[in-house]
Amino acid sequence: MRSLSTLSLLAVLPGLLWASHTTLLVEGDNDASRICKPAPHWEINGKAPMKGVLGGVAVVALLKSMLIFLCFLWIKCLRAKLTRSNMTGVHFMIVNERDAHSRAMYWELKRRAPPGVPVYQQAPLQSDVWEALDGDKDDFLVYDRCGLLTFHIVLPYSFLTQPYVEAAIRATYYKDICNCSVRMNRLRMLCMMAEKTSVR
Repeated sequence: MRSLSTLSLLAVLPGLLWASHTTLLVEGDNDASRICKPAPHWEINGKAPMKGVLGGVAVVALLKSMLIFLCFLWIKCLRAKLTRSNMTGVHFMIVNERDAHSRAMYWELKRRAPPGVPVYQQAPLQSDVWEALDGDKDDFLVYDRCGLLTFHIVLPYSFLTQPYVEAAIRATYYKDICNCSVRMNRLRMLCMMAEKTSVR
């Protein structure tokens, strides 16, 4: 049964890759691709959430408060499904929109969020995180263990009833899309060399 679900997810992957590539062009990204680029630096209340999840797969959901409660249920189900597949180190986080209505709903969102899924609220005068991420309502951004963007999924592909977000997470988890393992090995070697020189 597991191989059947894996096969169905792999069948979706080419469409997901196309959708991700098309998404970046449709959004008017002058660079033509942000895939395999580090996440832009963003902070909320002096914290940089992306730094805390390096070494794991990060899923950043840009959600607006209106339909978020249904989305919470799907995120909870997706996390449970990934856990049953022994996929550890997948970190979800939600960045709420900064408009007045969304800010007013923040505490309710935080209360109803699935356990272990932080909800971040932007301040009205801070730099817009959604803009920094080049995202919009209901976008999901998936980052690898090195903090490099592997997928940016937009509507209608980002509906959690569709297989695209799950397929993107699984592909990021199991595949080395951005050569993250090579980068991690280089970083380890540099750290070891630095330790040896500091000991002398």
